[in-house]
Amino acid sequence: MSPSRGLPFARTISRAHQQQFRRYKSTFRALLCSQIPVQVYISRSNNPYLNLSLEHHLFQITPPEITTLLIYTNSPSIVLGRNQNPWVEVNHPRLSSAFNPPLIVRRRSGGGTVFHDLGNVNYSVAMPTSTFCRDKHAQMVVRALRKLGVVGAVVNKRHDIVILPEGMVLEETKLTQEVAGTRKVSGSAYKLTTRRSYHHGTMLLESRLEDVSGYLRSAAREWMKARGVGSVRSMVANVRVEERKFAGAVVEEFVRMYAGEEGVGILRDTMASRKGGMDEEVGVGVCWVGEEAGEIEEVQKGVAELMSLEWIYGQTPQFTFSLPAPKADDEPIPPLPQPKDPLLRDVATPPVLQPPEGSELDIIANKGIIQSASPPLENLVGKRFDGGTIADELKSNGKSSLGKWVESVLGRTPWSNIGP
Repeated sequence: MSPSRGLPFARTISRAHQQQFRRYKSTFRALLCSQIPVQVYISRSNNPYLNLSLEHHLFQITPPEITTLLIYTNSPSIVLGRNQNPWVEVNHPRLSSAFNPPLIVRRRSGGGTVFHDLGNVNYSVAMPTSTFCRDKHAQMVVRALRKLGVVGAVVNKRHDIVILPEGMVLEETKLTQEVAGTRKVSGSAYKLTTRRSYHHGTMLLESRLEDVSGYLRSAAREWMKARGVGSVRSMVANVRVEERKFAGAVVEEFVRMYAGEEGVGILRDTMASRKGGMDEEVGVGVCWVGEEAGEIEEVQKGVAELMSLEWIYGQTPQFTFSLPAPKADDEPIPPLPQPKDPLLRDVATPPVLQPPEGSELDIIANKGIIQSASPPLENLVGKRFDGGTIADELKSNGKSSLGKWVESVLGRTPWSNIGP
């Protein structure tokens, strides 16, 4: 590592910052407390609750003028948008029967539900709201992909990153019209405040696409009418790029965008050492961070909140579960498509069982609590919405067949185990 590059970083910082560095033992703590305008954090943790809480902490505590990039990979998890309904988005019966089921996480940003696993890398850019643009950082990732040989990568009109049909290549990084046959490899979500905003997205590298299809196919969707945001379904694919190469390419494009080629030179030295460092003169800082992020009190609180059932289920906007199925306000939602991945066999989707003929049911819930229920389920009012709870009440009222069906589409969740 060349000393002329400003590393070790103590050579280039002010006396006040030198004192600050003596106070902290890690580059992570030092960068977190610095005024470096371009900051890169690469998480070594696979804990989705920790990574999303770290993301939120960076968003909250960094000054408005600073731009940060966080790269992280999560263990298998179903990540809901802030205003989504887990009973509409998630196949709870499959989840409860799985040997090692993924976690359910409700993030703090909007958008649709995504599936994370170790083959799916996440990127998050926080910036001044005055510079926010929905396509800016998606196009940054497209440039990184193209340099890695994924020449068909492009941003579509929904701000997602897709792969063009085989043989089709565009010079532009943004589509101006819809193109048939594209496959989605990255979805995005956003959070905007007065002074600061962020854009985060997923990237399917070597993800288990059969899990995407299976866990995100709610058996109860047909009989639910929900407020909040629904997920838009798309054909998906893996880009088949090595995780470390993808992360390195995205970080390099980010630094090039905000600190120019001089910043990229410093970055390459730092990435090669994998120790992290800062250069105040150029204005770039890079660090790796693991479980030590959880030592920060605000991050600890964030983890506790995201893990709580009150957050996962109790934040659900009002919805209705009814028989016959409610009349849709919009066009019917198409079935979740099977992944087009040559290395995967077709994933068989078991048919959804239909309710007993002539069955009637009407339950309204808000924040996960039943507000009203048609006879003979009046006793459920005030209780937590759950397939097992509803099924047990139906069975106790002589409606065993209907109860079994309800449990088959809604499943049982831990939400019912904590009262009231």
